[in-house]
Amino acid sequence: MPDGLIDTNVFIHAQTYDAHSEECLRFLEAIREGRVQARLEPLLIHELSYALPHYRKGMNRAETADYLLTVLSWEGFTGEKDKLVDAVRRWRDAPGLTFVDAYLATLALGDGCPVFTKNASELSRQGVVVPIPLPNQ
Repeated sequence: MPDGLIDTNVFIHAQTYDAHSEECLRFLEAIREGRVQARLEPLLIHELSYALPHYRKGMNRAETADYLLTVLSWEGFTGEKDKLVDAVRRWRDAPGLTFVDAYLATLALGDGCPVFTKNASELSRQGVVVPIPLPNQ
């Protein structure tokens, strides 16, 4: 079967005890072992960074990041895993940084480009060039 995209709900069902839990757990195990390939997209990691602490009460930012980093190490996941790992680490280590800003920082630093934002302080701390004021020409 060709690579497919995985949705956040597979991870959420695997964290609960419902009619889909066992199937989702088996599927994630197959991905972990590399028997199934699935592409991880940045939006999924972003959604998990928000959703997991709501489903796993008491799961803090560091624990969520550890879980995401573990998932990103699974053999069957494909995609821009290096960029996602960098973004998760930035997000974990900078409490005021949102996951989206962490991902933008990763992309900007990798591509050598600025980020156009009014959230200059958080991104500047990541080493990103943030033009102030925003260019208009």
